[in-house]
Amino acid sequence: MYDMASVTDPERDEPADEPTPSRTKRVWTYGLIAVSVIAVAVVIVGLLLPGPESELTTAPPSSSDVPSSAAAPTENRVVDEPFDPKAPIPGCDTVEVPDTGDGKITSSFTTGEPSYDNPRFPWFTGPKATAMSDALRQLLPAGAELQFATESQSLVFQPITDFGDPDPMGSTNAYGSVTNGDARGSLQVVVQKTSAKVPPCVAGQLDARRVLSDATVVDVHDTWQEINGVRTNRRSAYAYAGDGSWIQAIADDAYGDNKKQNSGKIPLAIDDLVRMAGDPGLRVSTAVPAGTPAPRDECLAYYGGADGPEVTREQAARLDRVLATIDFRDRRPPPLQISGSTNNGLCTTVPAAGSLPRLDISIAGGQSPPAQERPDPTSGERTSIRRLGDGTVISMSRSFYSTAPIDDPGAAQSEMSTTVIVTRPNGNQVAVVSRSSFAPALPPAELEEIALTPGLEL
Repeated sequence: MYDMASVTDPERDEPADEPTPSRTKRVWTYGLIAVSVIAVAVVIVGLLLPGPESELTTAPPSSSDVPSSAAAPTENRVVDEPFDPKAPIPGCDTVEVPDTGDGKITSSFTTGEPSYDNPRFPWFTGPKATAMSDALRQLLPAGAELQFATESQSLVFQPITDFGDPDPMGSTNAYGSVTNGDARGSLQVVVQKTSAKVPPCVAGQLDARRVLSDATVVDVHDTWQEINGVRTNRRSAYAYAGDGSWIQAIADDAYGDNKKQNSGKIPLAIDDLVRMAGDPGLRVSTAVPAGTPAPRDECLAYYGGADGPEVTREQAARLDRVLATIDFRDRRPPPLQISGSTNNGLCTTVPAAGSLPRLDISIAGGQSPPAQERPDPTSGERTSIRRLGDGTVISMSRSFYSTAPIDDPGAAQSEMSTTVIVTRPNGNQVAVVSRSSFAPALPPAELEEIALTPGLEL
């Protein structure tokens, strides 16, 4: 095995300090051995007021929202905008009186397997998700800007979660934060296929019913709701198309981590939402252009995990231009994206090709150098840390490990990885990881050259 301890350059380097062990290396290790998640916890919110808004709308869970085990249902006090149950609704011949319930929300947790290519939902595939996502982003009005965020929070339609229902009516959800002048909030679009008829008009659940030129029915609603005393303004357009598409476009004025802040102004107008919900590009029967790829996976940043400064779209674009100057042997990494594990780092992956292994690249600011820990002879990993003359710290490690599915131990796969992490004195950190299960990982010197590329800093 390659001995990382033997890699030194005595003419320009000096031994780095050896700080005490910390959680930093453990974080890197967890990132390196992460595998795809096969089940997702979903927060199912059922309003006691009936109607499509309560039946179909779910907020996208964040990693901090998902419990480690099933939790008992919780109750929150809800106050809706008052309405006249006897008032006529434009576009509705009759109006039904709602079941008022007791004004509470009941939440519970369940699990299912998400997929882009589940035969139980033949209309939905990875390329279909990309086509719908592209169409949705093009429907944002002039002046509205999608916040730079992770792939799952950038109006990318997510896999359908299959809960095993006898009559599958799975839905796909696209979510993003949007600004428009001084208005700031979120947009959520939900698409599903159903054989159900257009629901009746129910007082308090829509302000008007519109019929588009192609006979698509769209219900619009502009309202507010208070949960535990916190008011959120919300407007929506629910479209029922002739091909069985039910499309919801919902905007509100909530933003920030877990939507805990409110701007007081919704960034999208009712007509914007009607245009989205009624657009043919989001319908289940719309054909996908040939050659459309599936959505790319979220990448993970391989660094210490400190809360560094937020990164911007402009910084990512500049760093993409720097990456374009690097020789990846006829390969080209896709544009940098915000890491799925943090909002403060960028990452991308150079795909494997032929005998060349995959390269994972991540960049972040505000980081500390990795700690030198006592070698573990049973870990299969060798690490060395050294310091350059300008104070830059370079960590190099090489490891070999094997993973296997829990239900099929015989399907074990071995993987070799080489990791180089360059930490500048200003806290900028670049990590380059060579990973392969079929070819030798790239030598540390080649990874170091990539990580030390001039300009590869936030």
